[in-house]
Amino acid sequence: MKLSILGGTAGLGRSLAIRFCASGLEVVIGSRVKERAESVAHELRSSVPCSKVSGATNQDAVIGAKFVFFAVPYSGLYEVAKAVRHNLAEHSIAVSTVVPLESDVGGSARYLEPSAGSAAEALQQLLKRVPVVSAFNCVPAAALADLNRELDVIVCGERQPSDELIGMLSRVRGIRSIYGGPLLNSRVTERLTQLLIEINRAYSVKSASIRIEGV
Repeated sequence: MKLSILGGTAGLGRSLAIRFCASGLEVVIGSRVKERAESVAHELRSSVPCSKVSGATNQDAVIGAKFVFFAVPYSGLYEVAKAVRHNLAEHSIAVSTVVPLESDVGGSARYLEPSAGSAAEALQQLLKRVPVVSAFNCVPAAALADLNRELDVIVCGERQPSDELIGMLSRVRGIRSIYGGPLLNSRVTERLTQLLIEINRAYSVKSASIRIEGV
């Protein structure tokens, strides 16, 4: 199974690549600049044993991928989605990890509400025929890159594609996936990021996360 991570050269995208590679999954890192993606893939092959990872342009990275993770800043989401949507396979599932923050456009780290309600819903409008689910919206990149850290991931979207993603994530080291209802609920999970940022600041930490109990 091939996984594509658009925006996989830095931030949460790179952390996803680390976690997936360490779990033995095949990963293609996508970037606007092919050489940058290939450079990061080379670094991961050197640091994560037995990594099955390569780099490509965003348009090429999505070809044949079952799961396509959008890990780009919200300000670049429209451009990336428009560039790759015709290359997505019929069986593809798009996964939005995007959180719209004012800092993406030079402001503070406050949530910037899209007209669609959430970044995930905006992505669904852009991709149309490809189902979109949201996940990893309130998971810190630093925690995700720490392979000793166990994390809860809330998945929102239609039940079938969400269950397919949850099934795939069951193979990922240290990840427990929890179904969080329809894509509409991405409006909640995306906003949790601002709360976590404030907690990080208050306690001078970098990787506060959310744990679901009783499930």
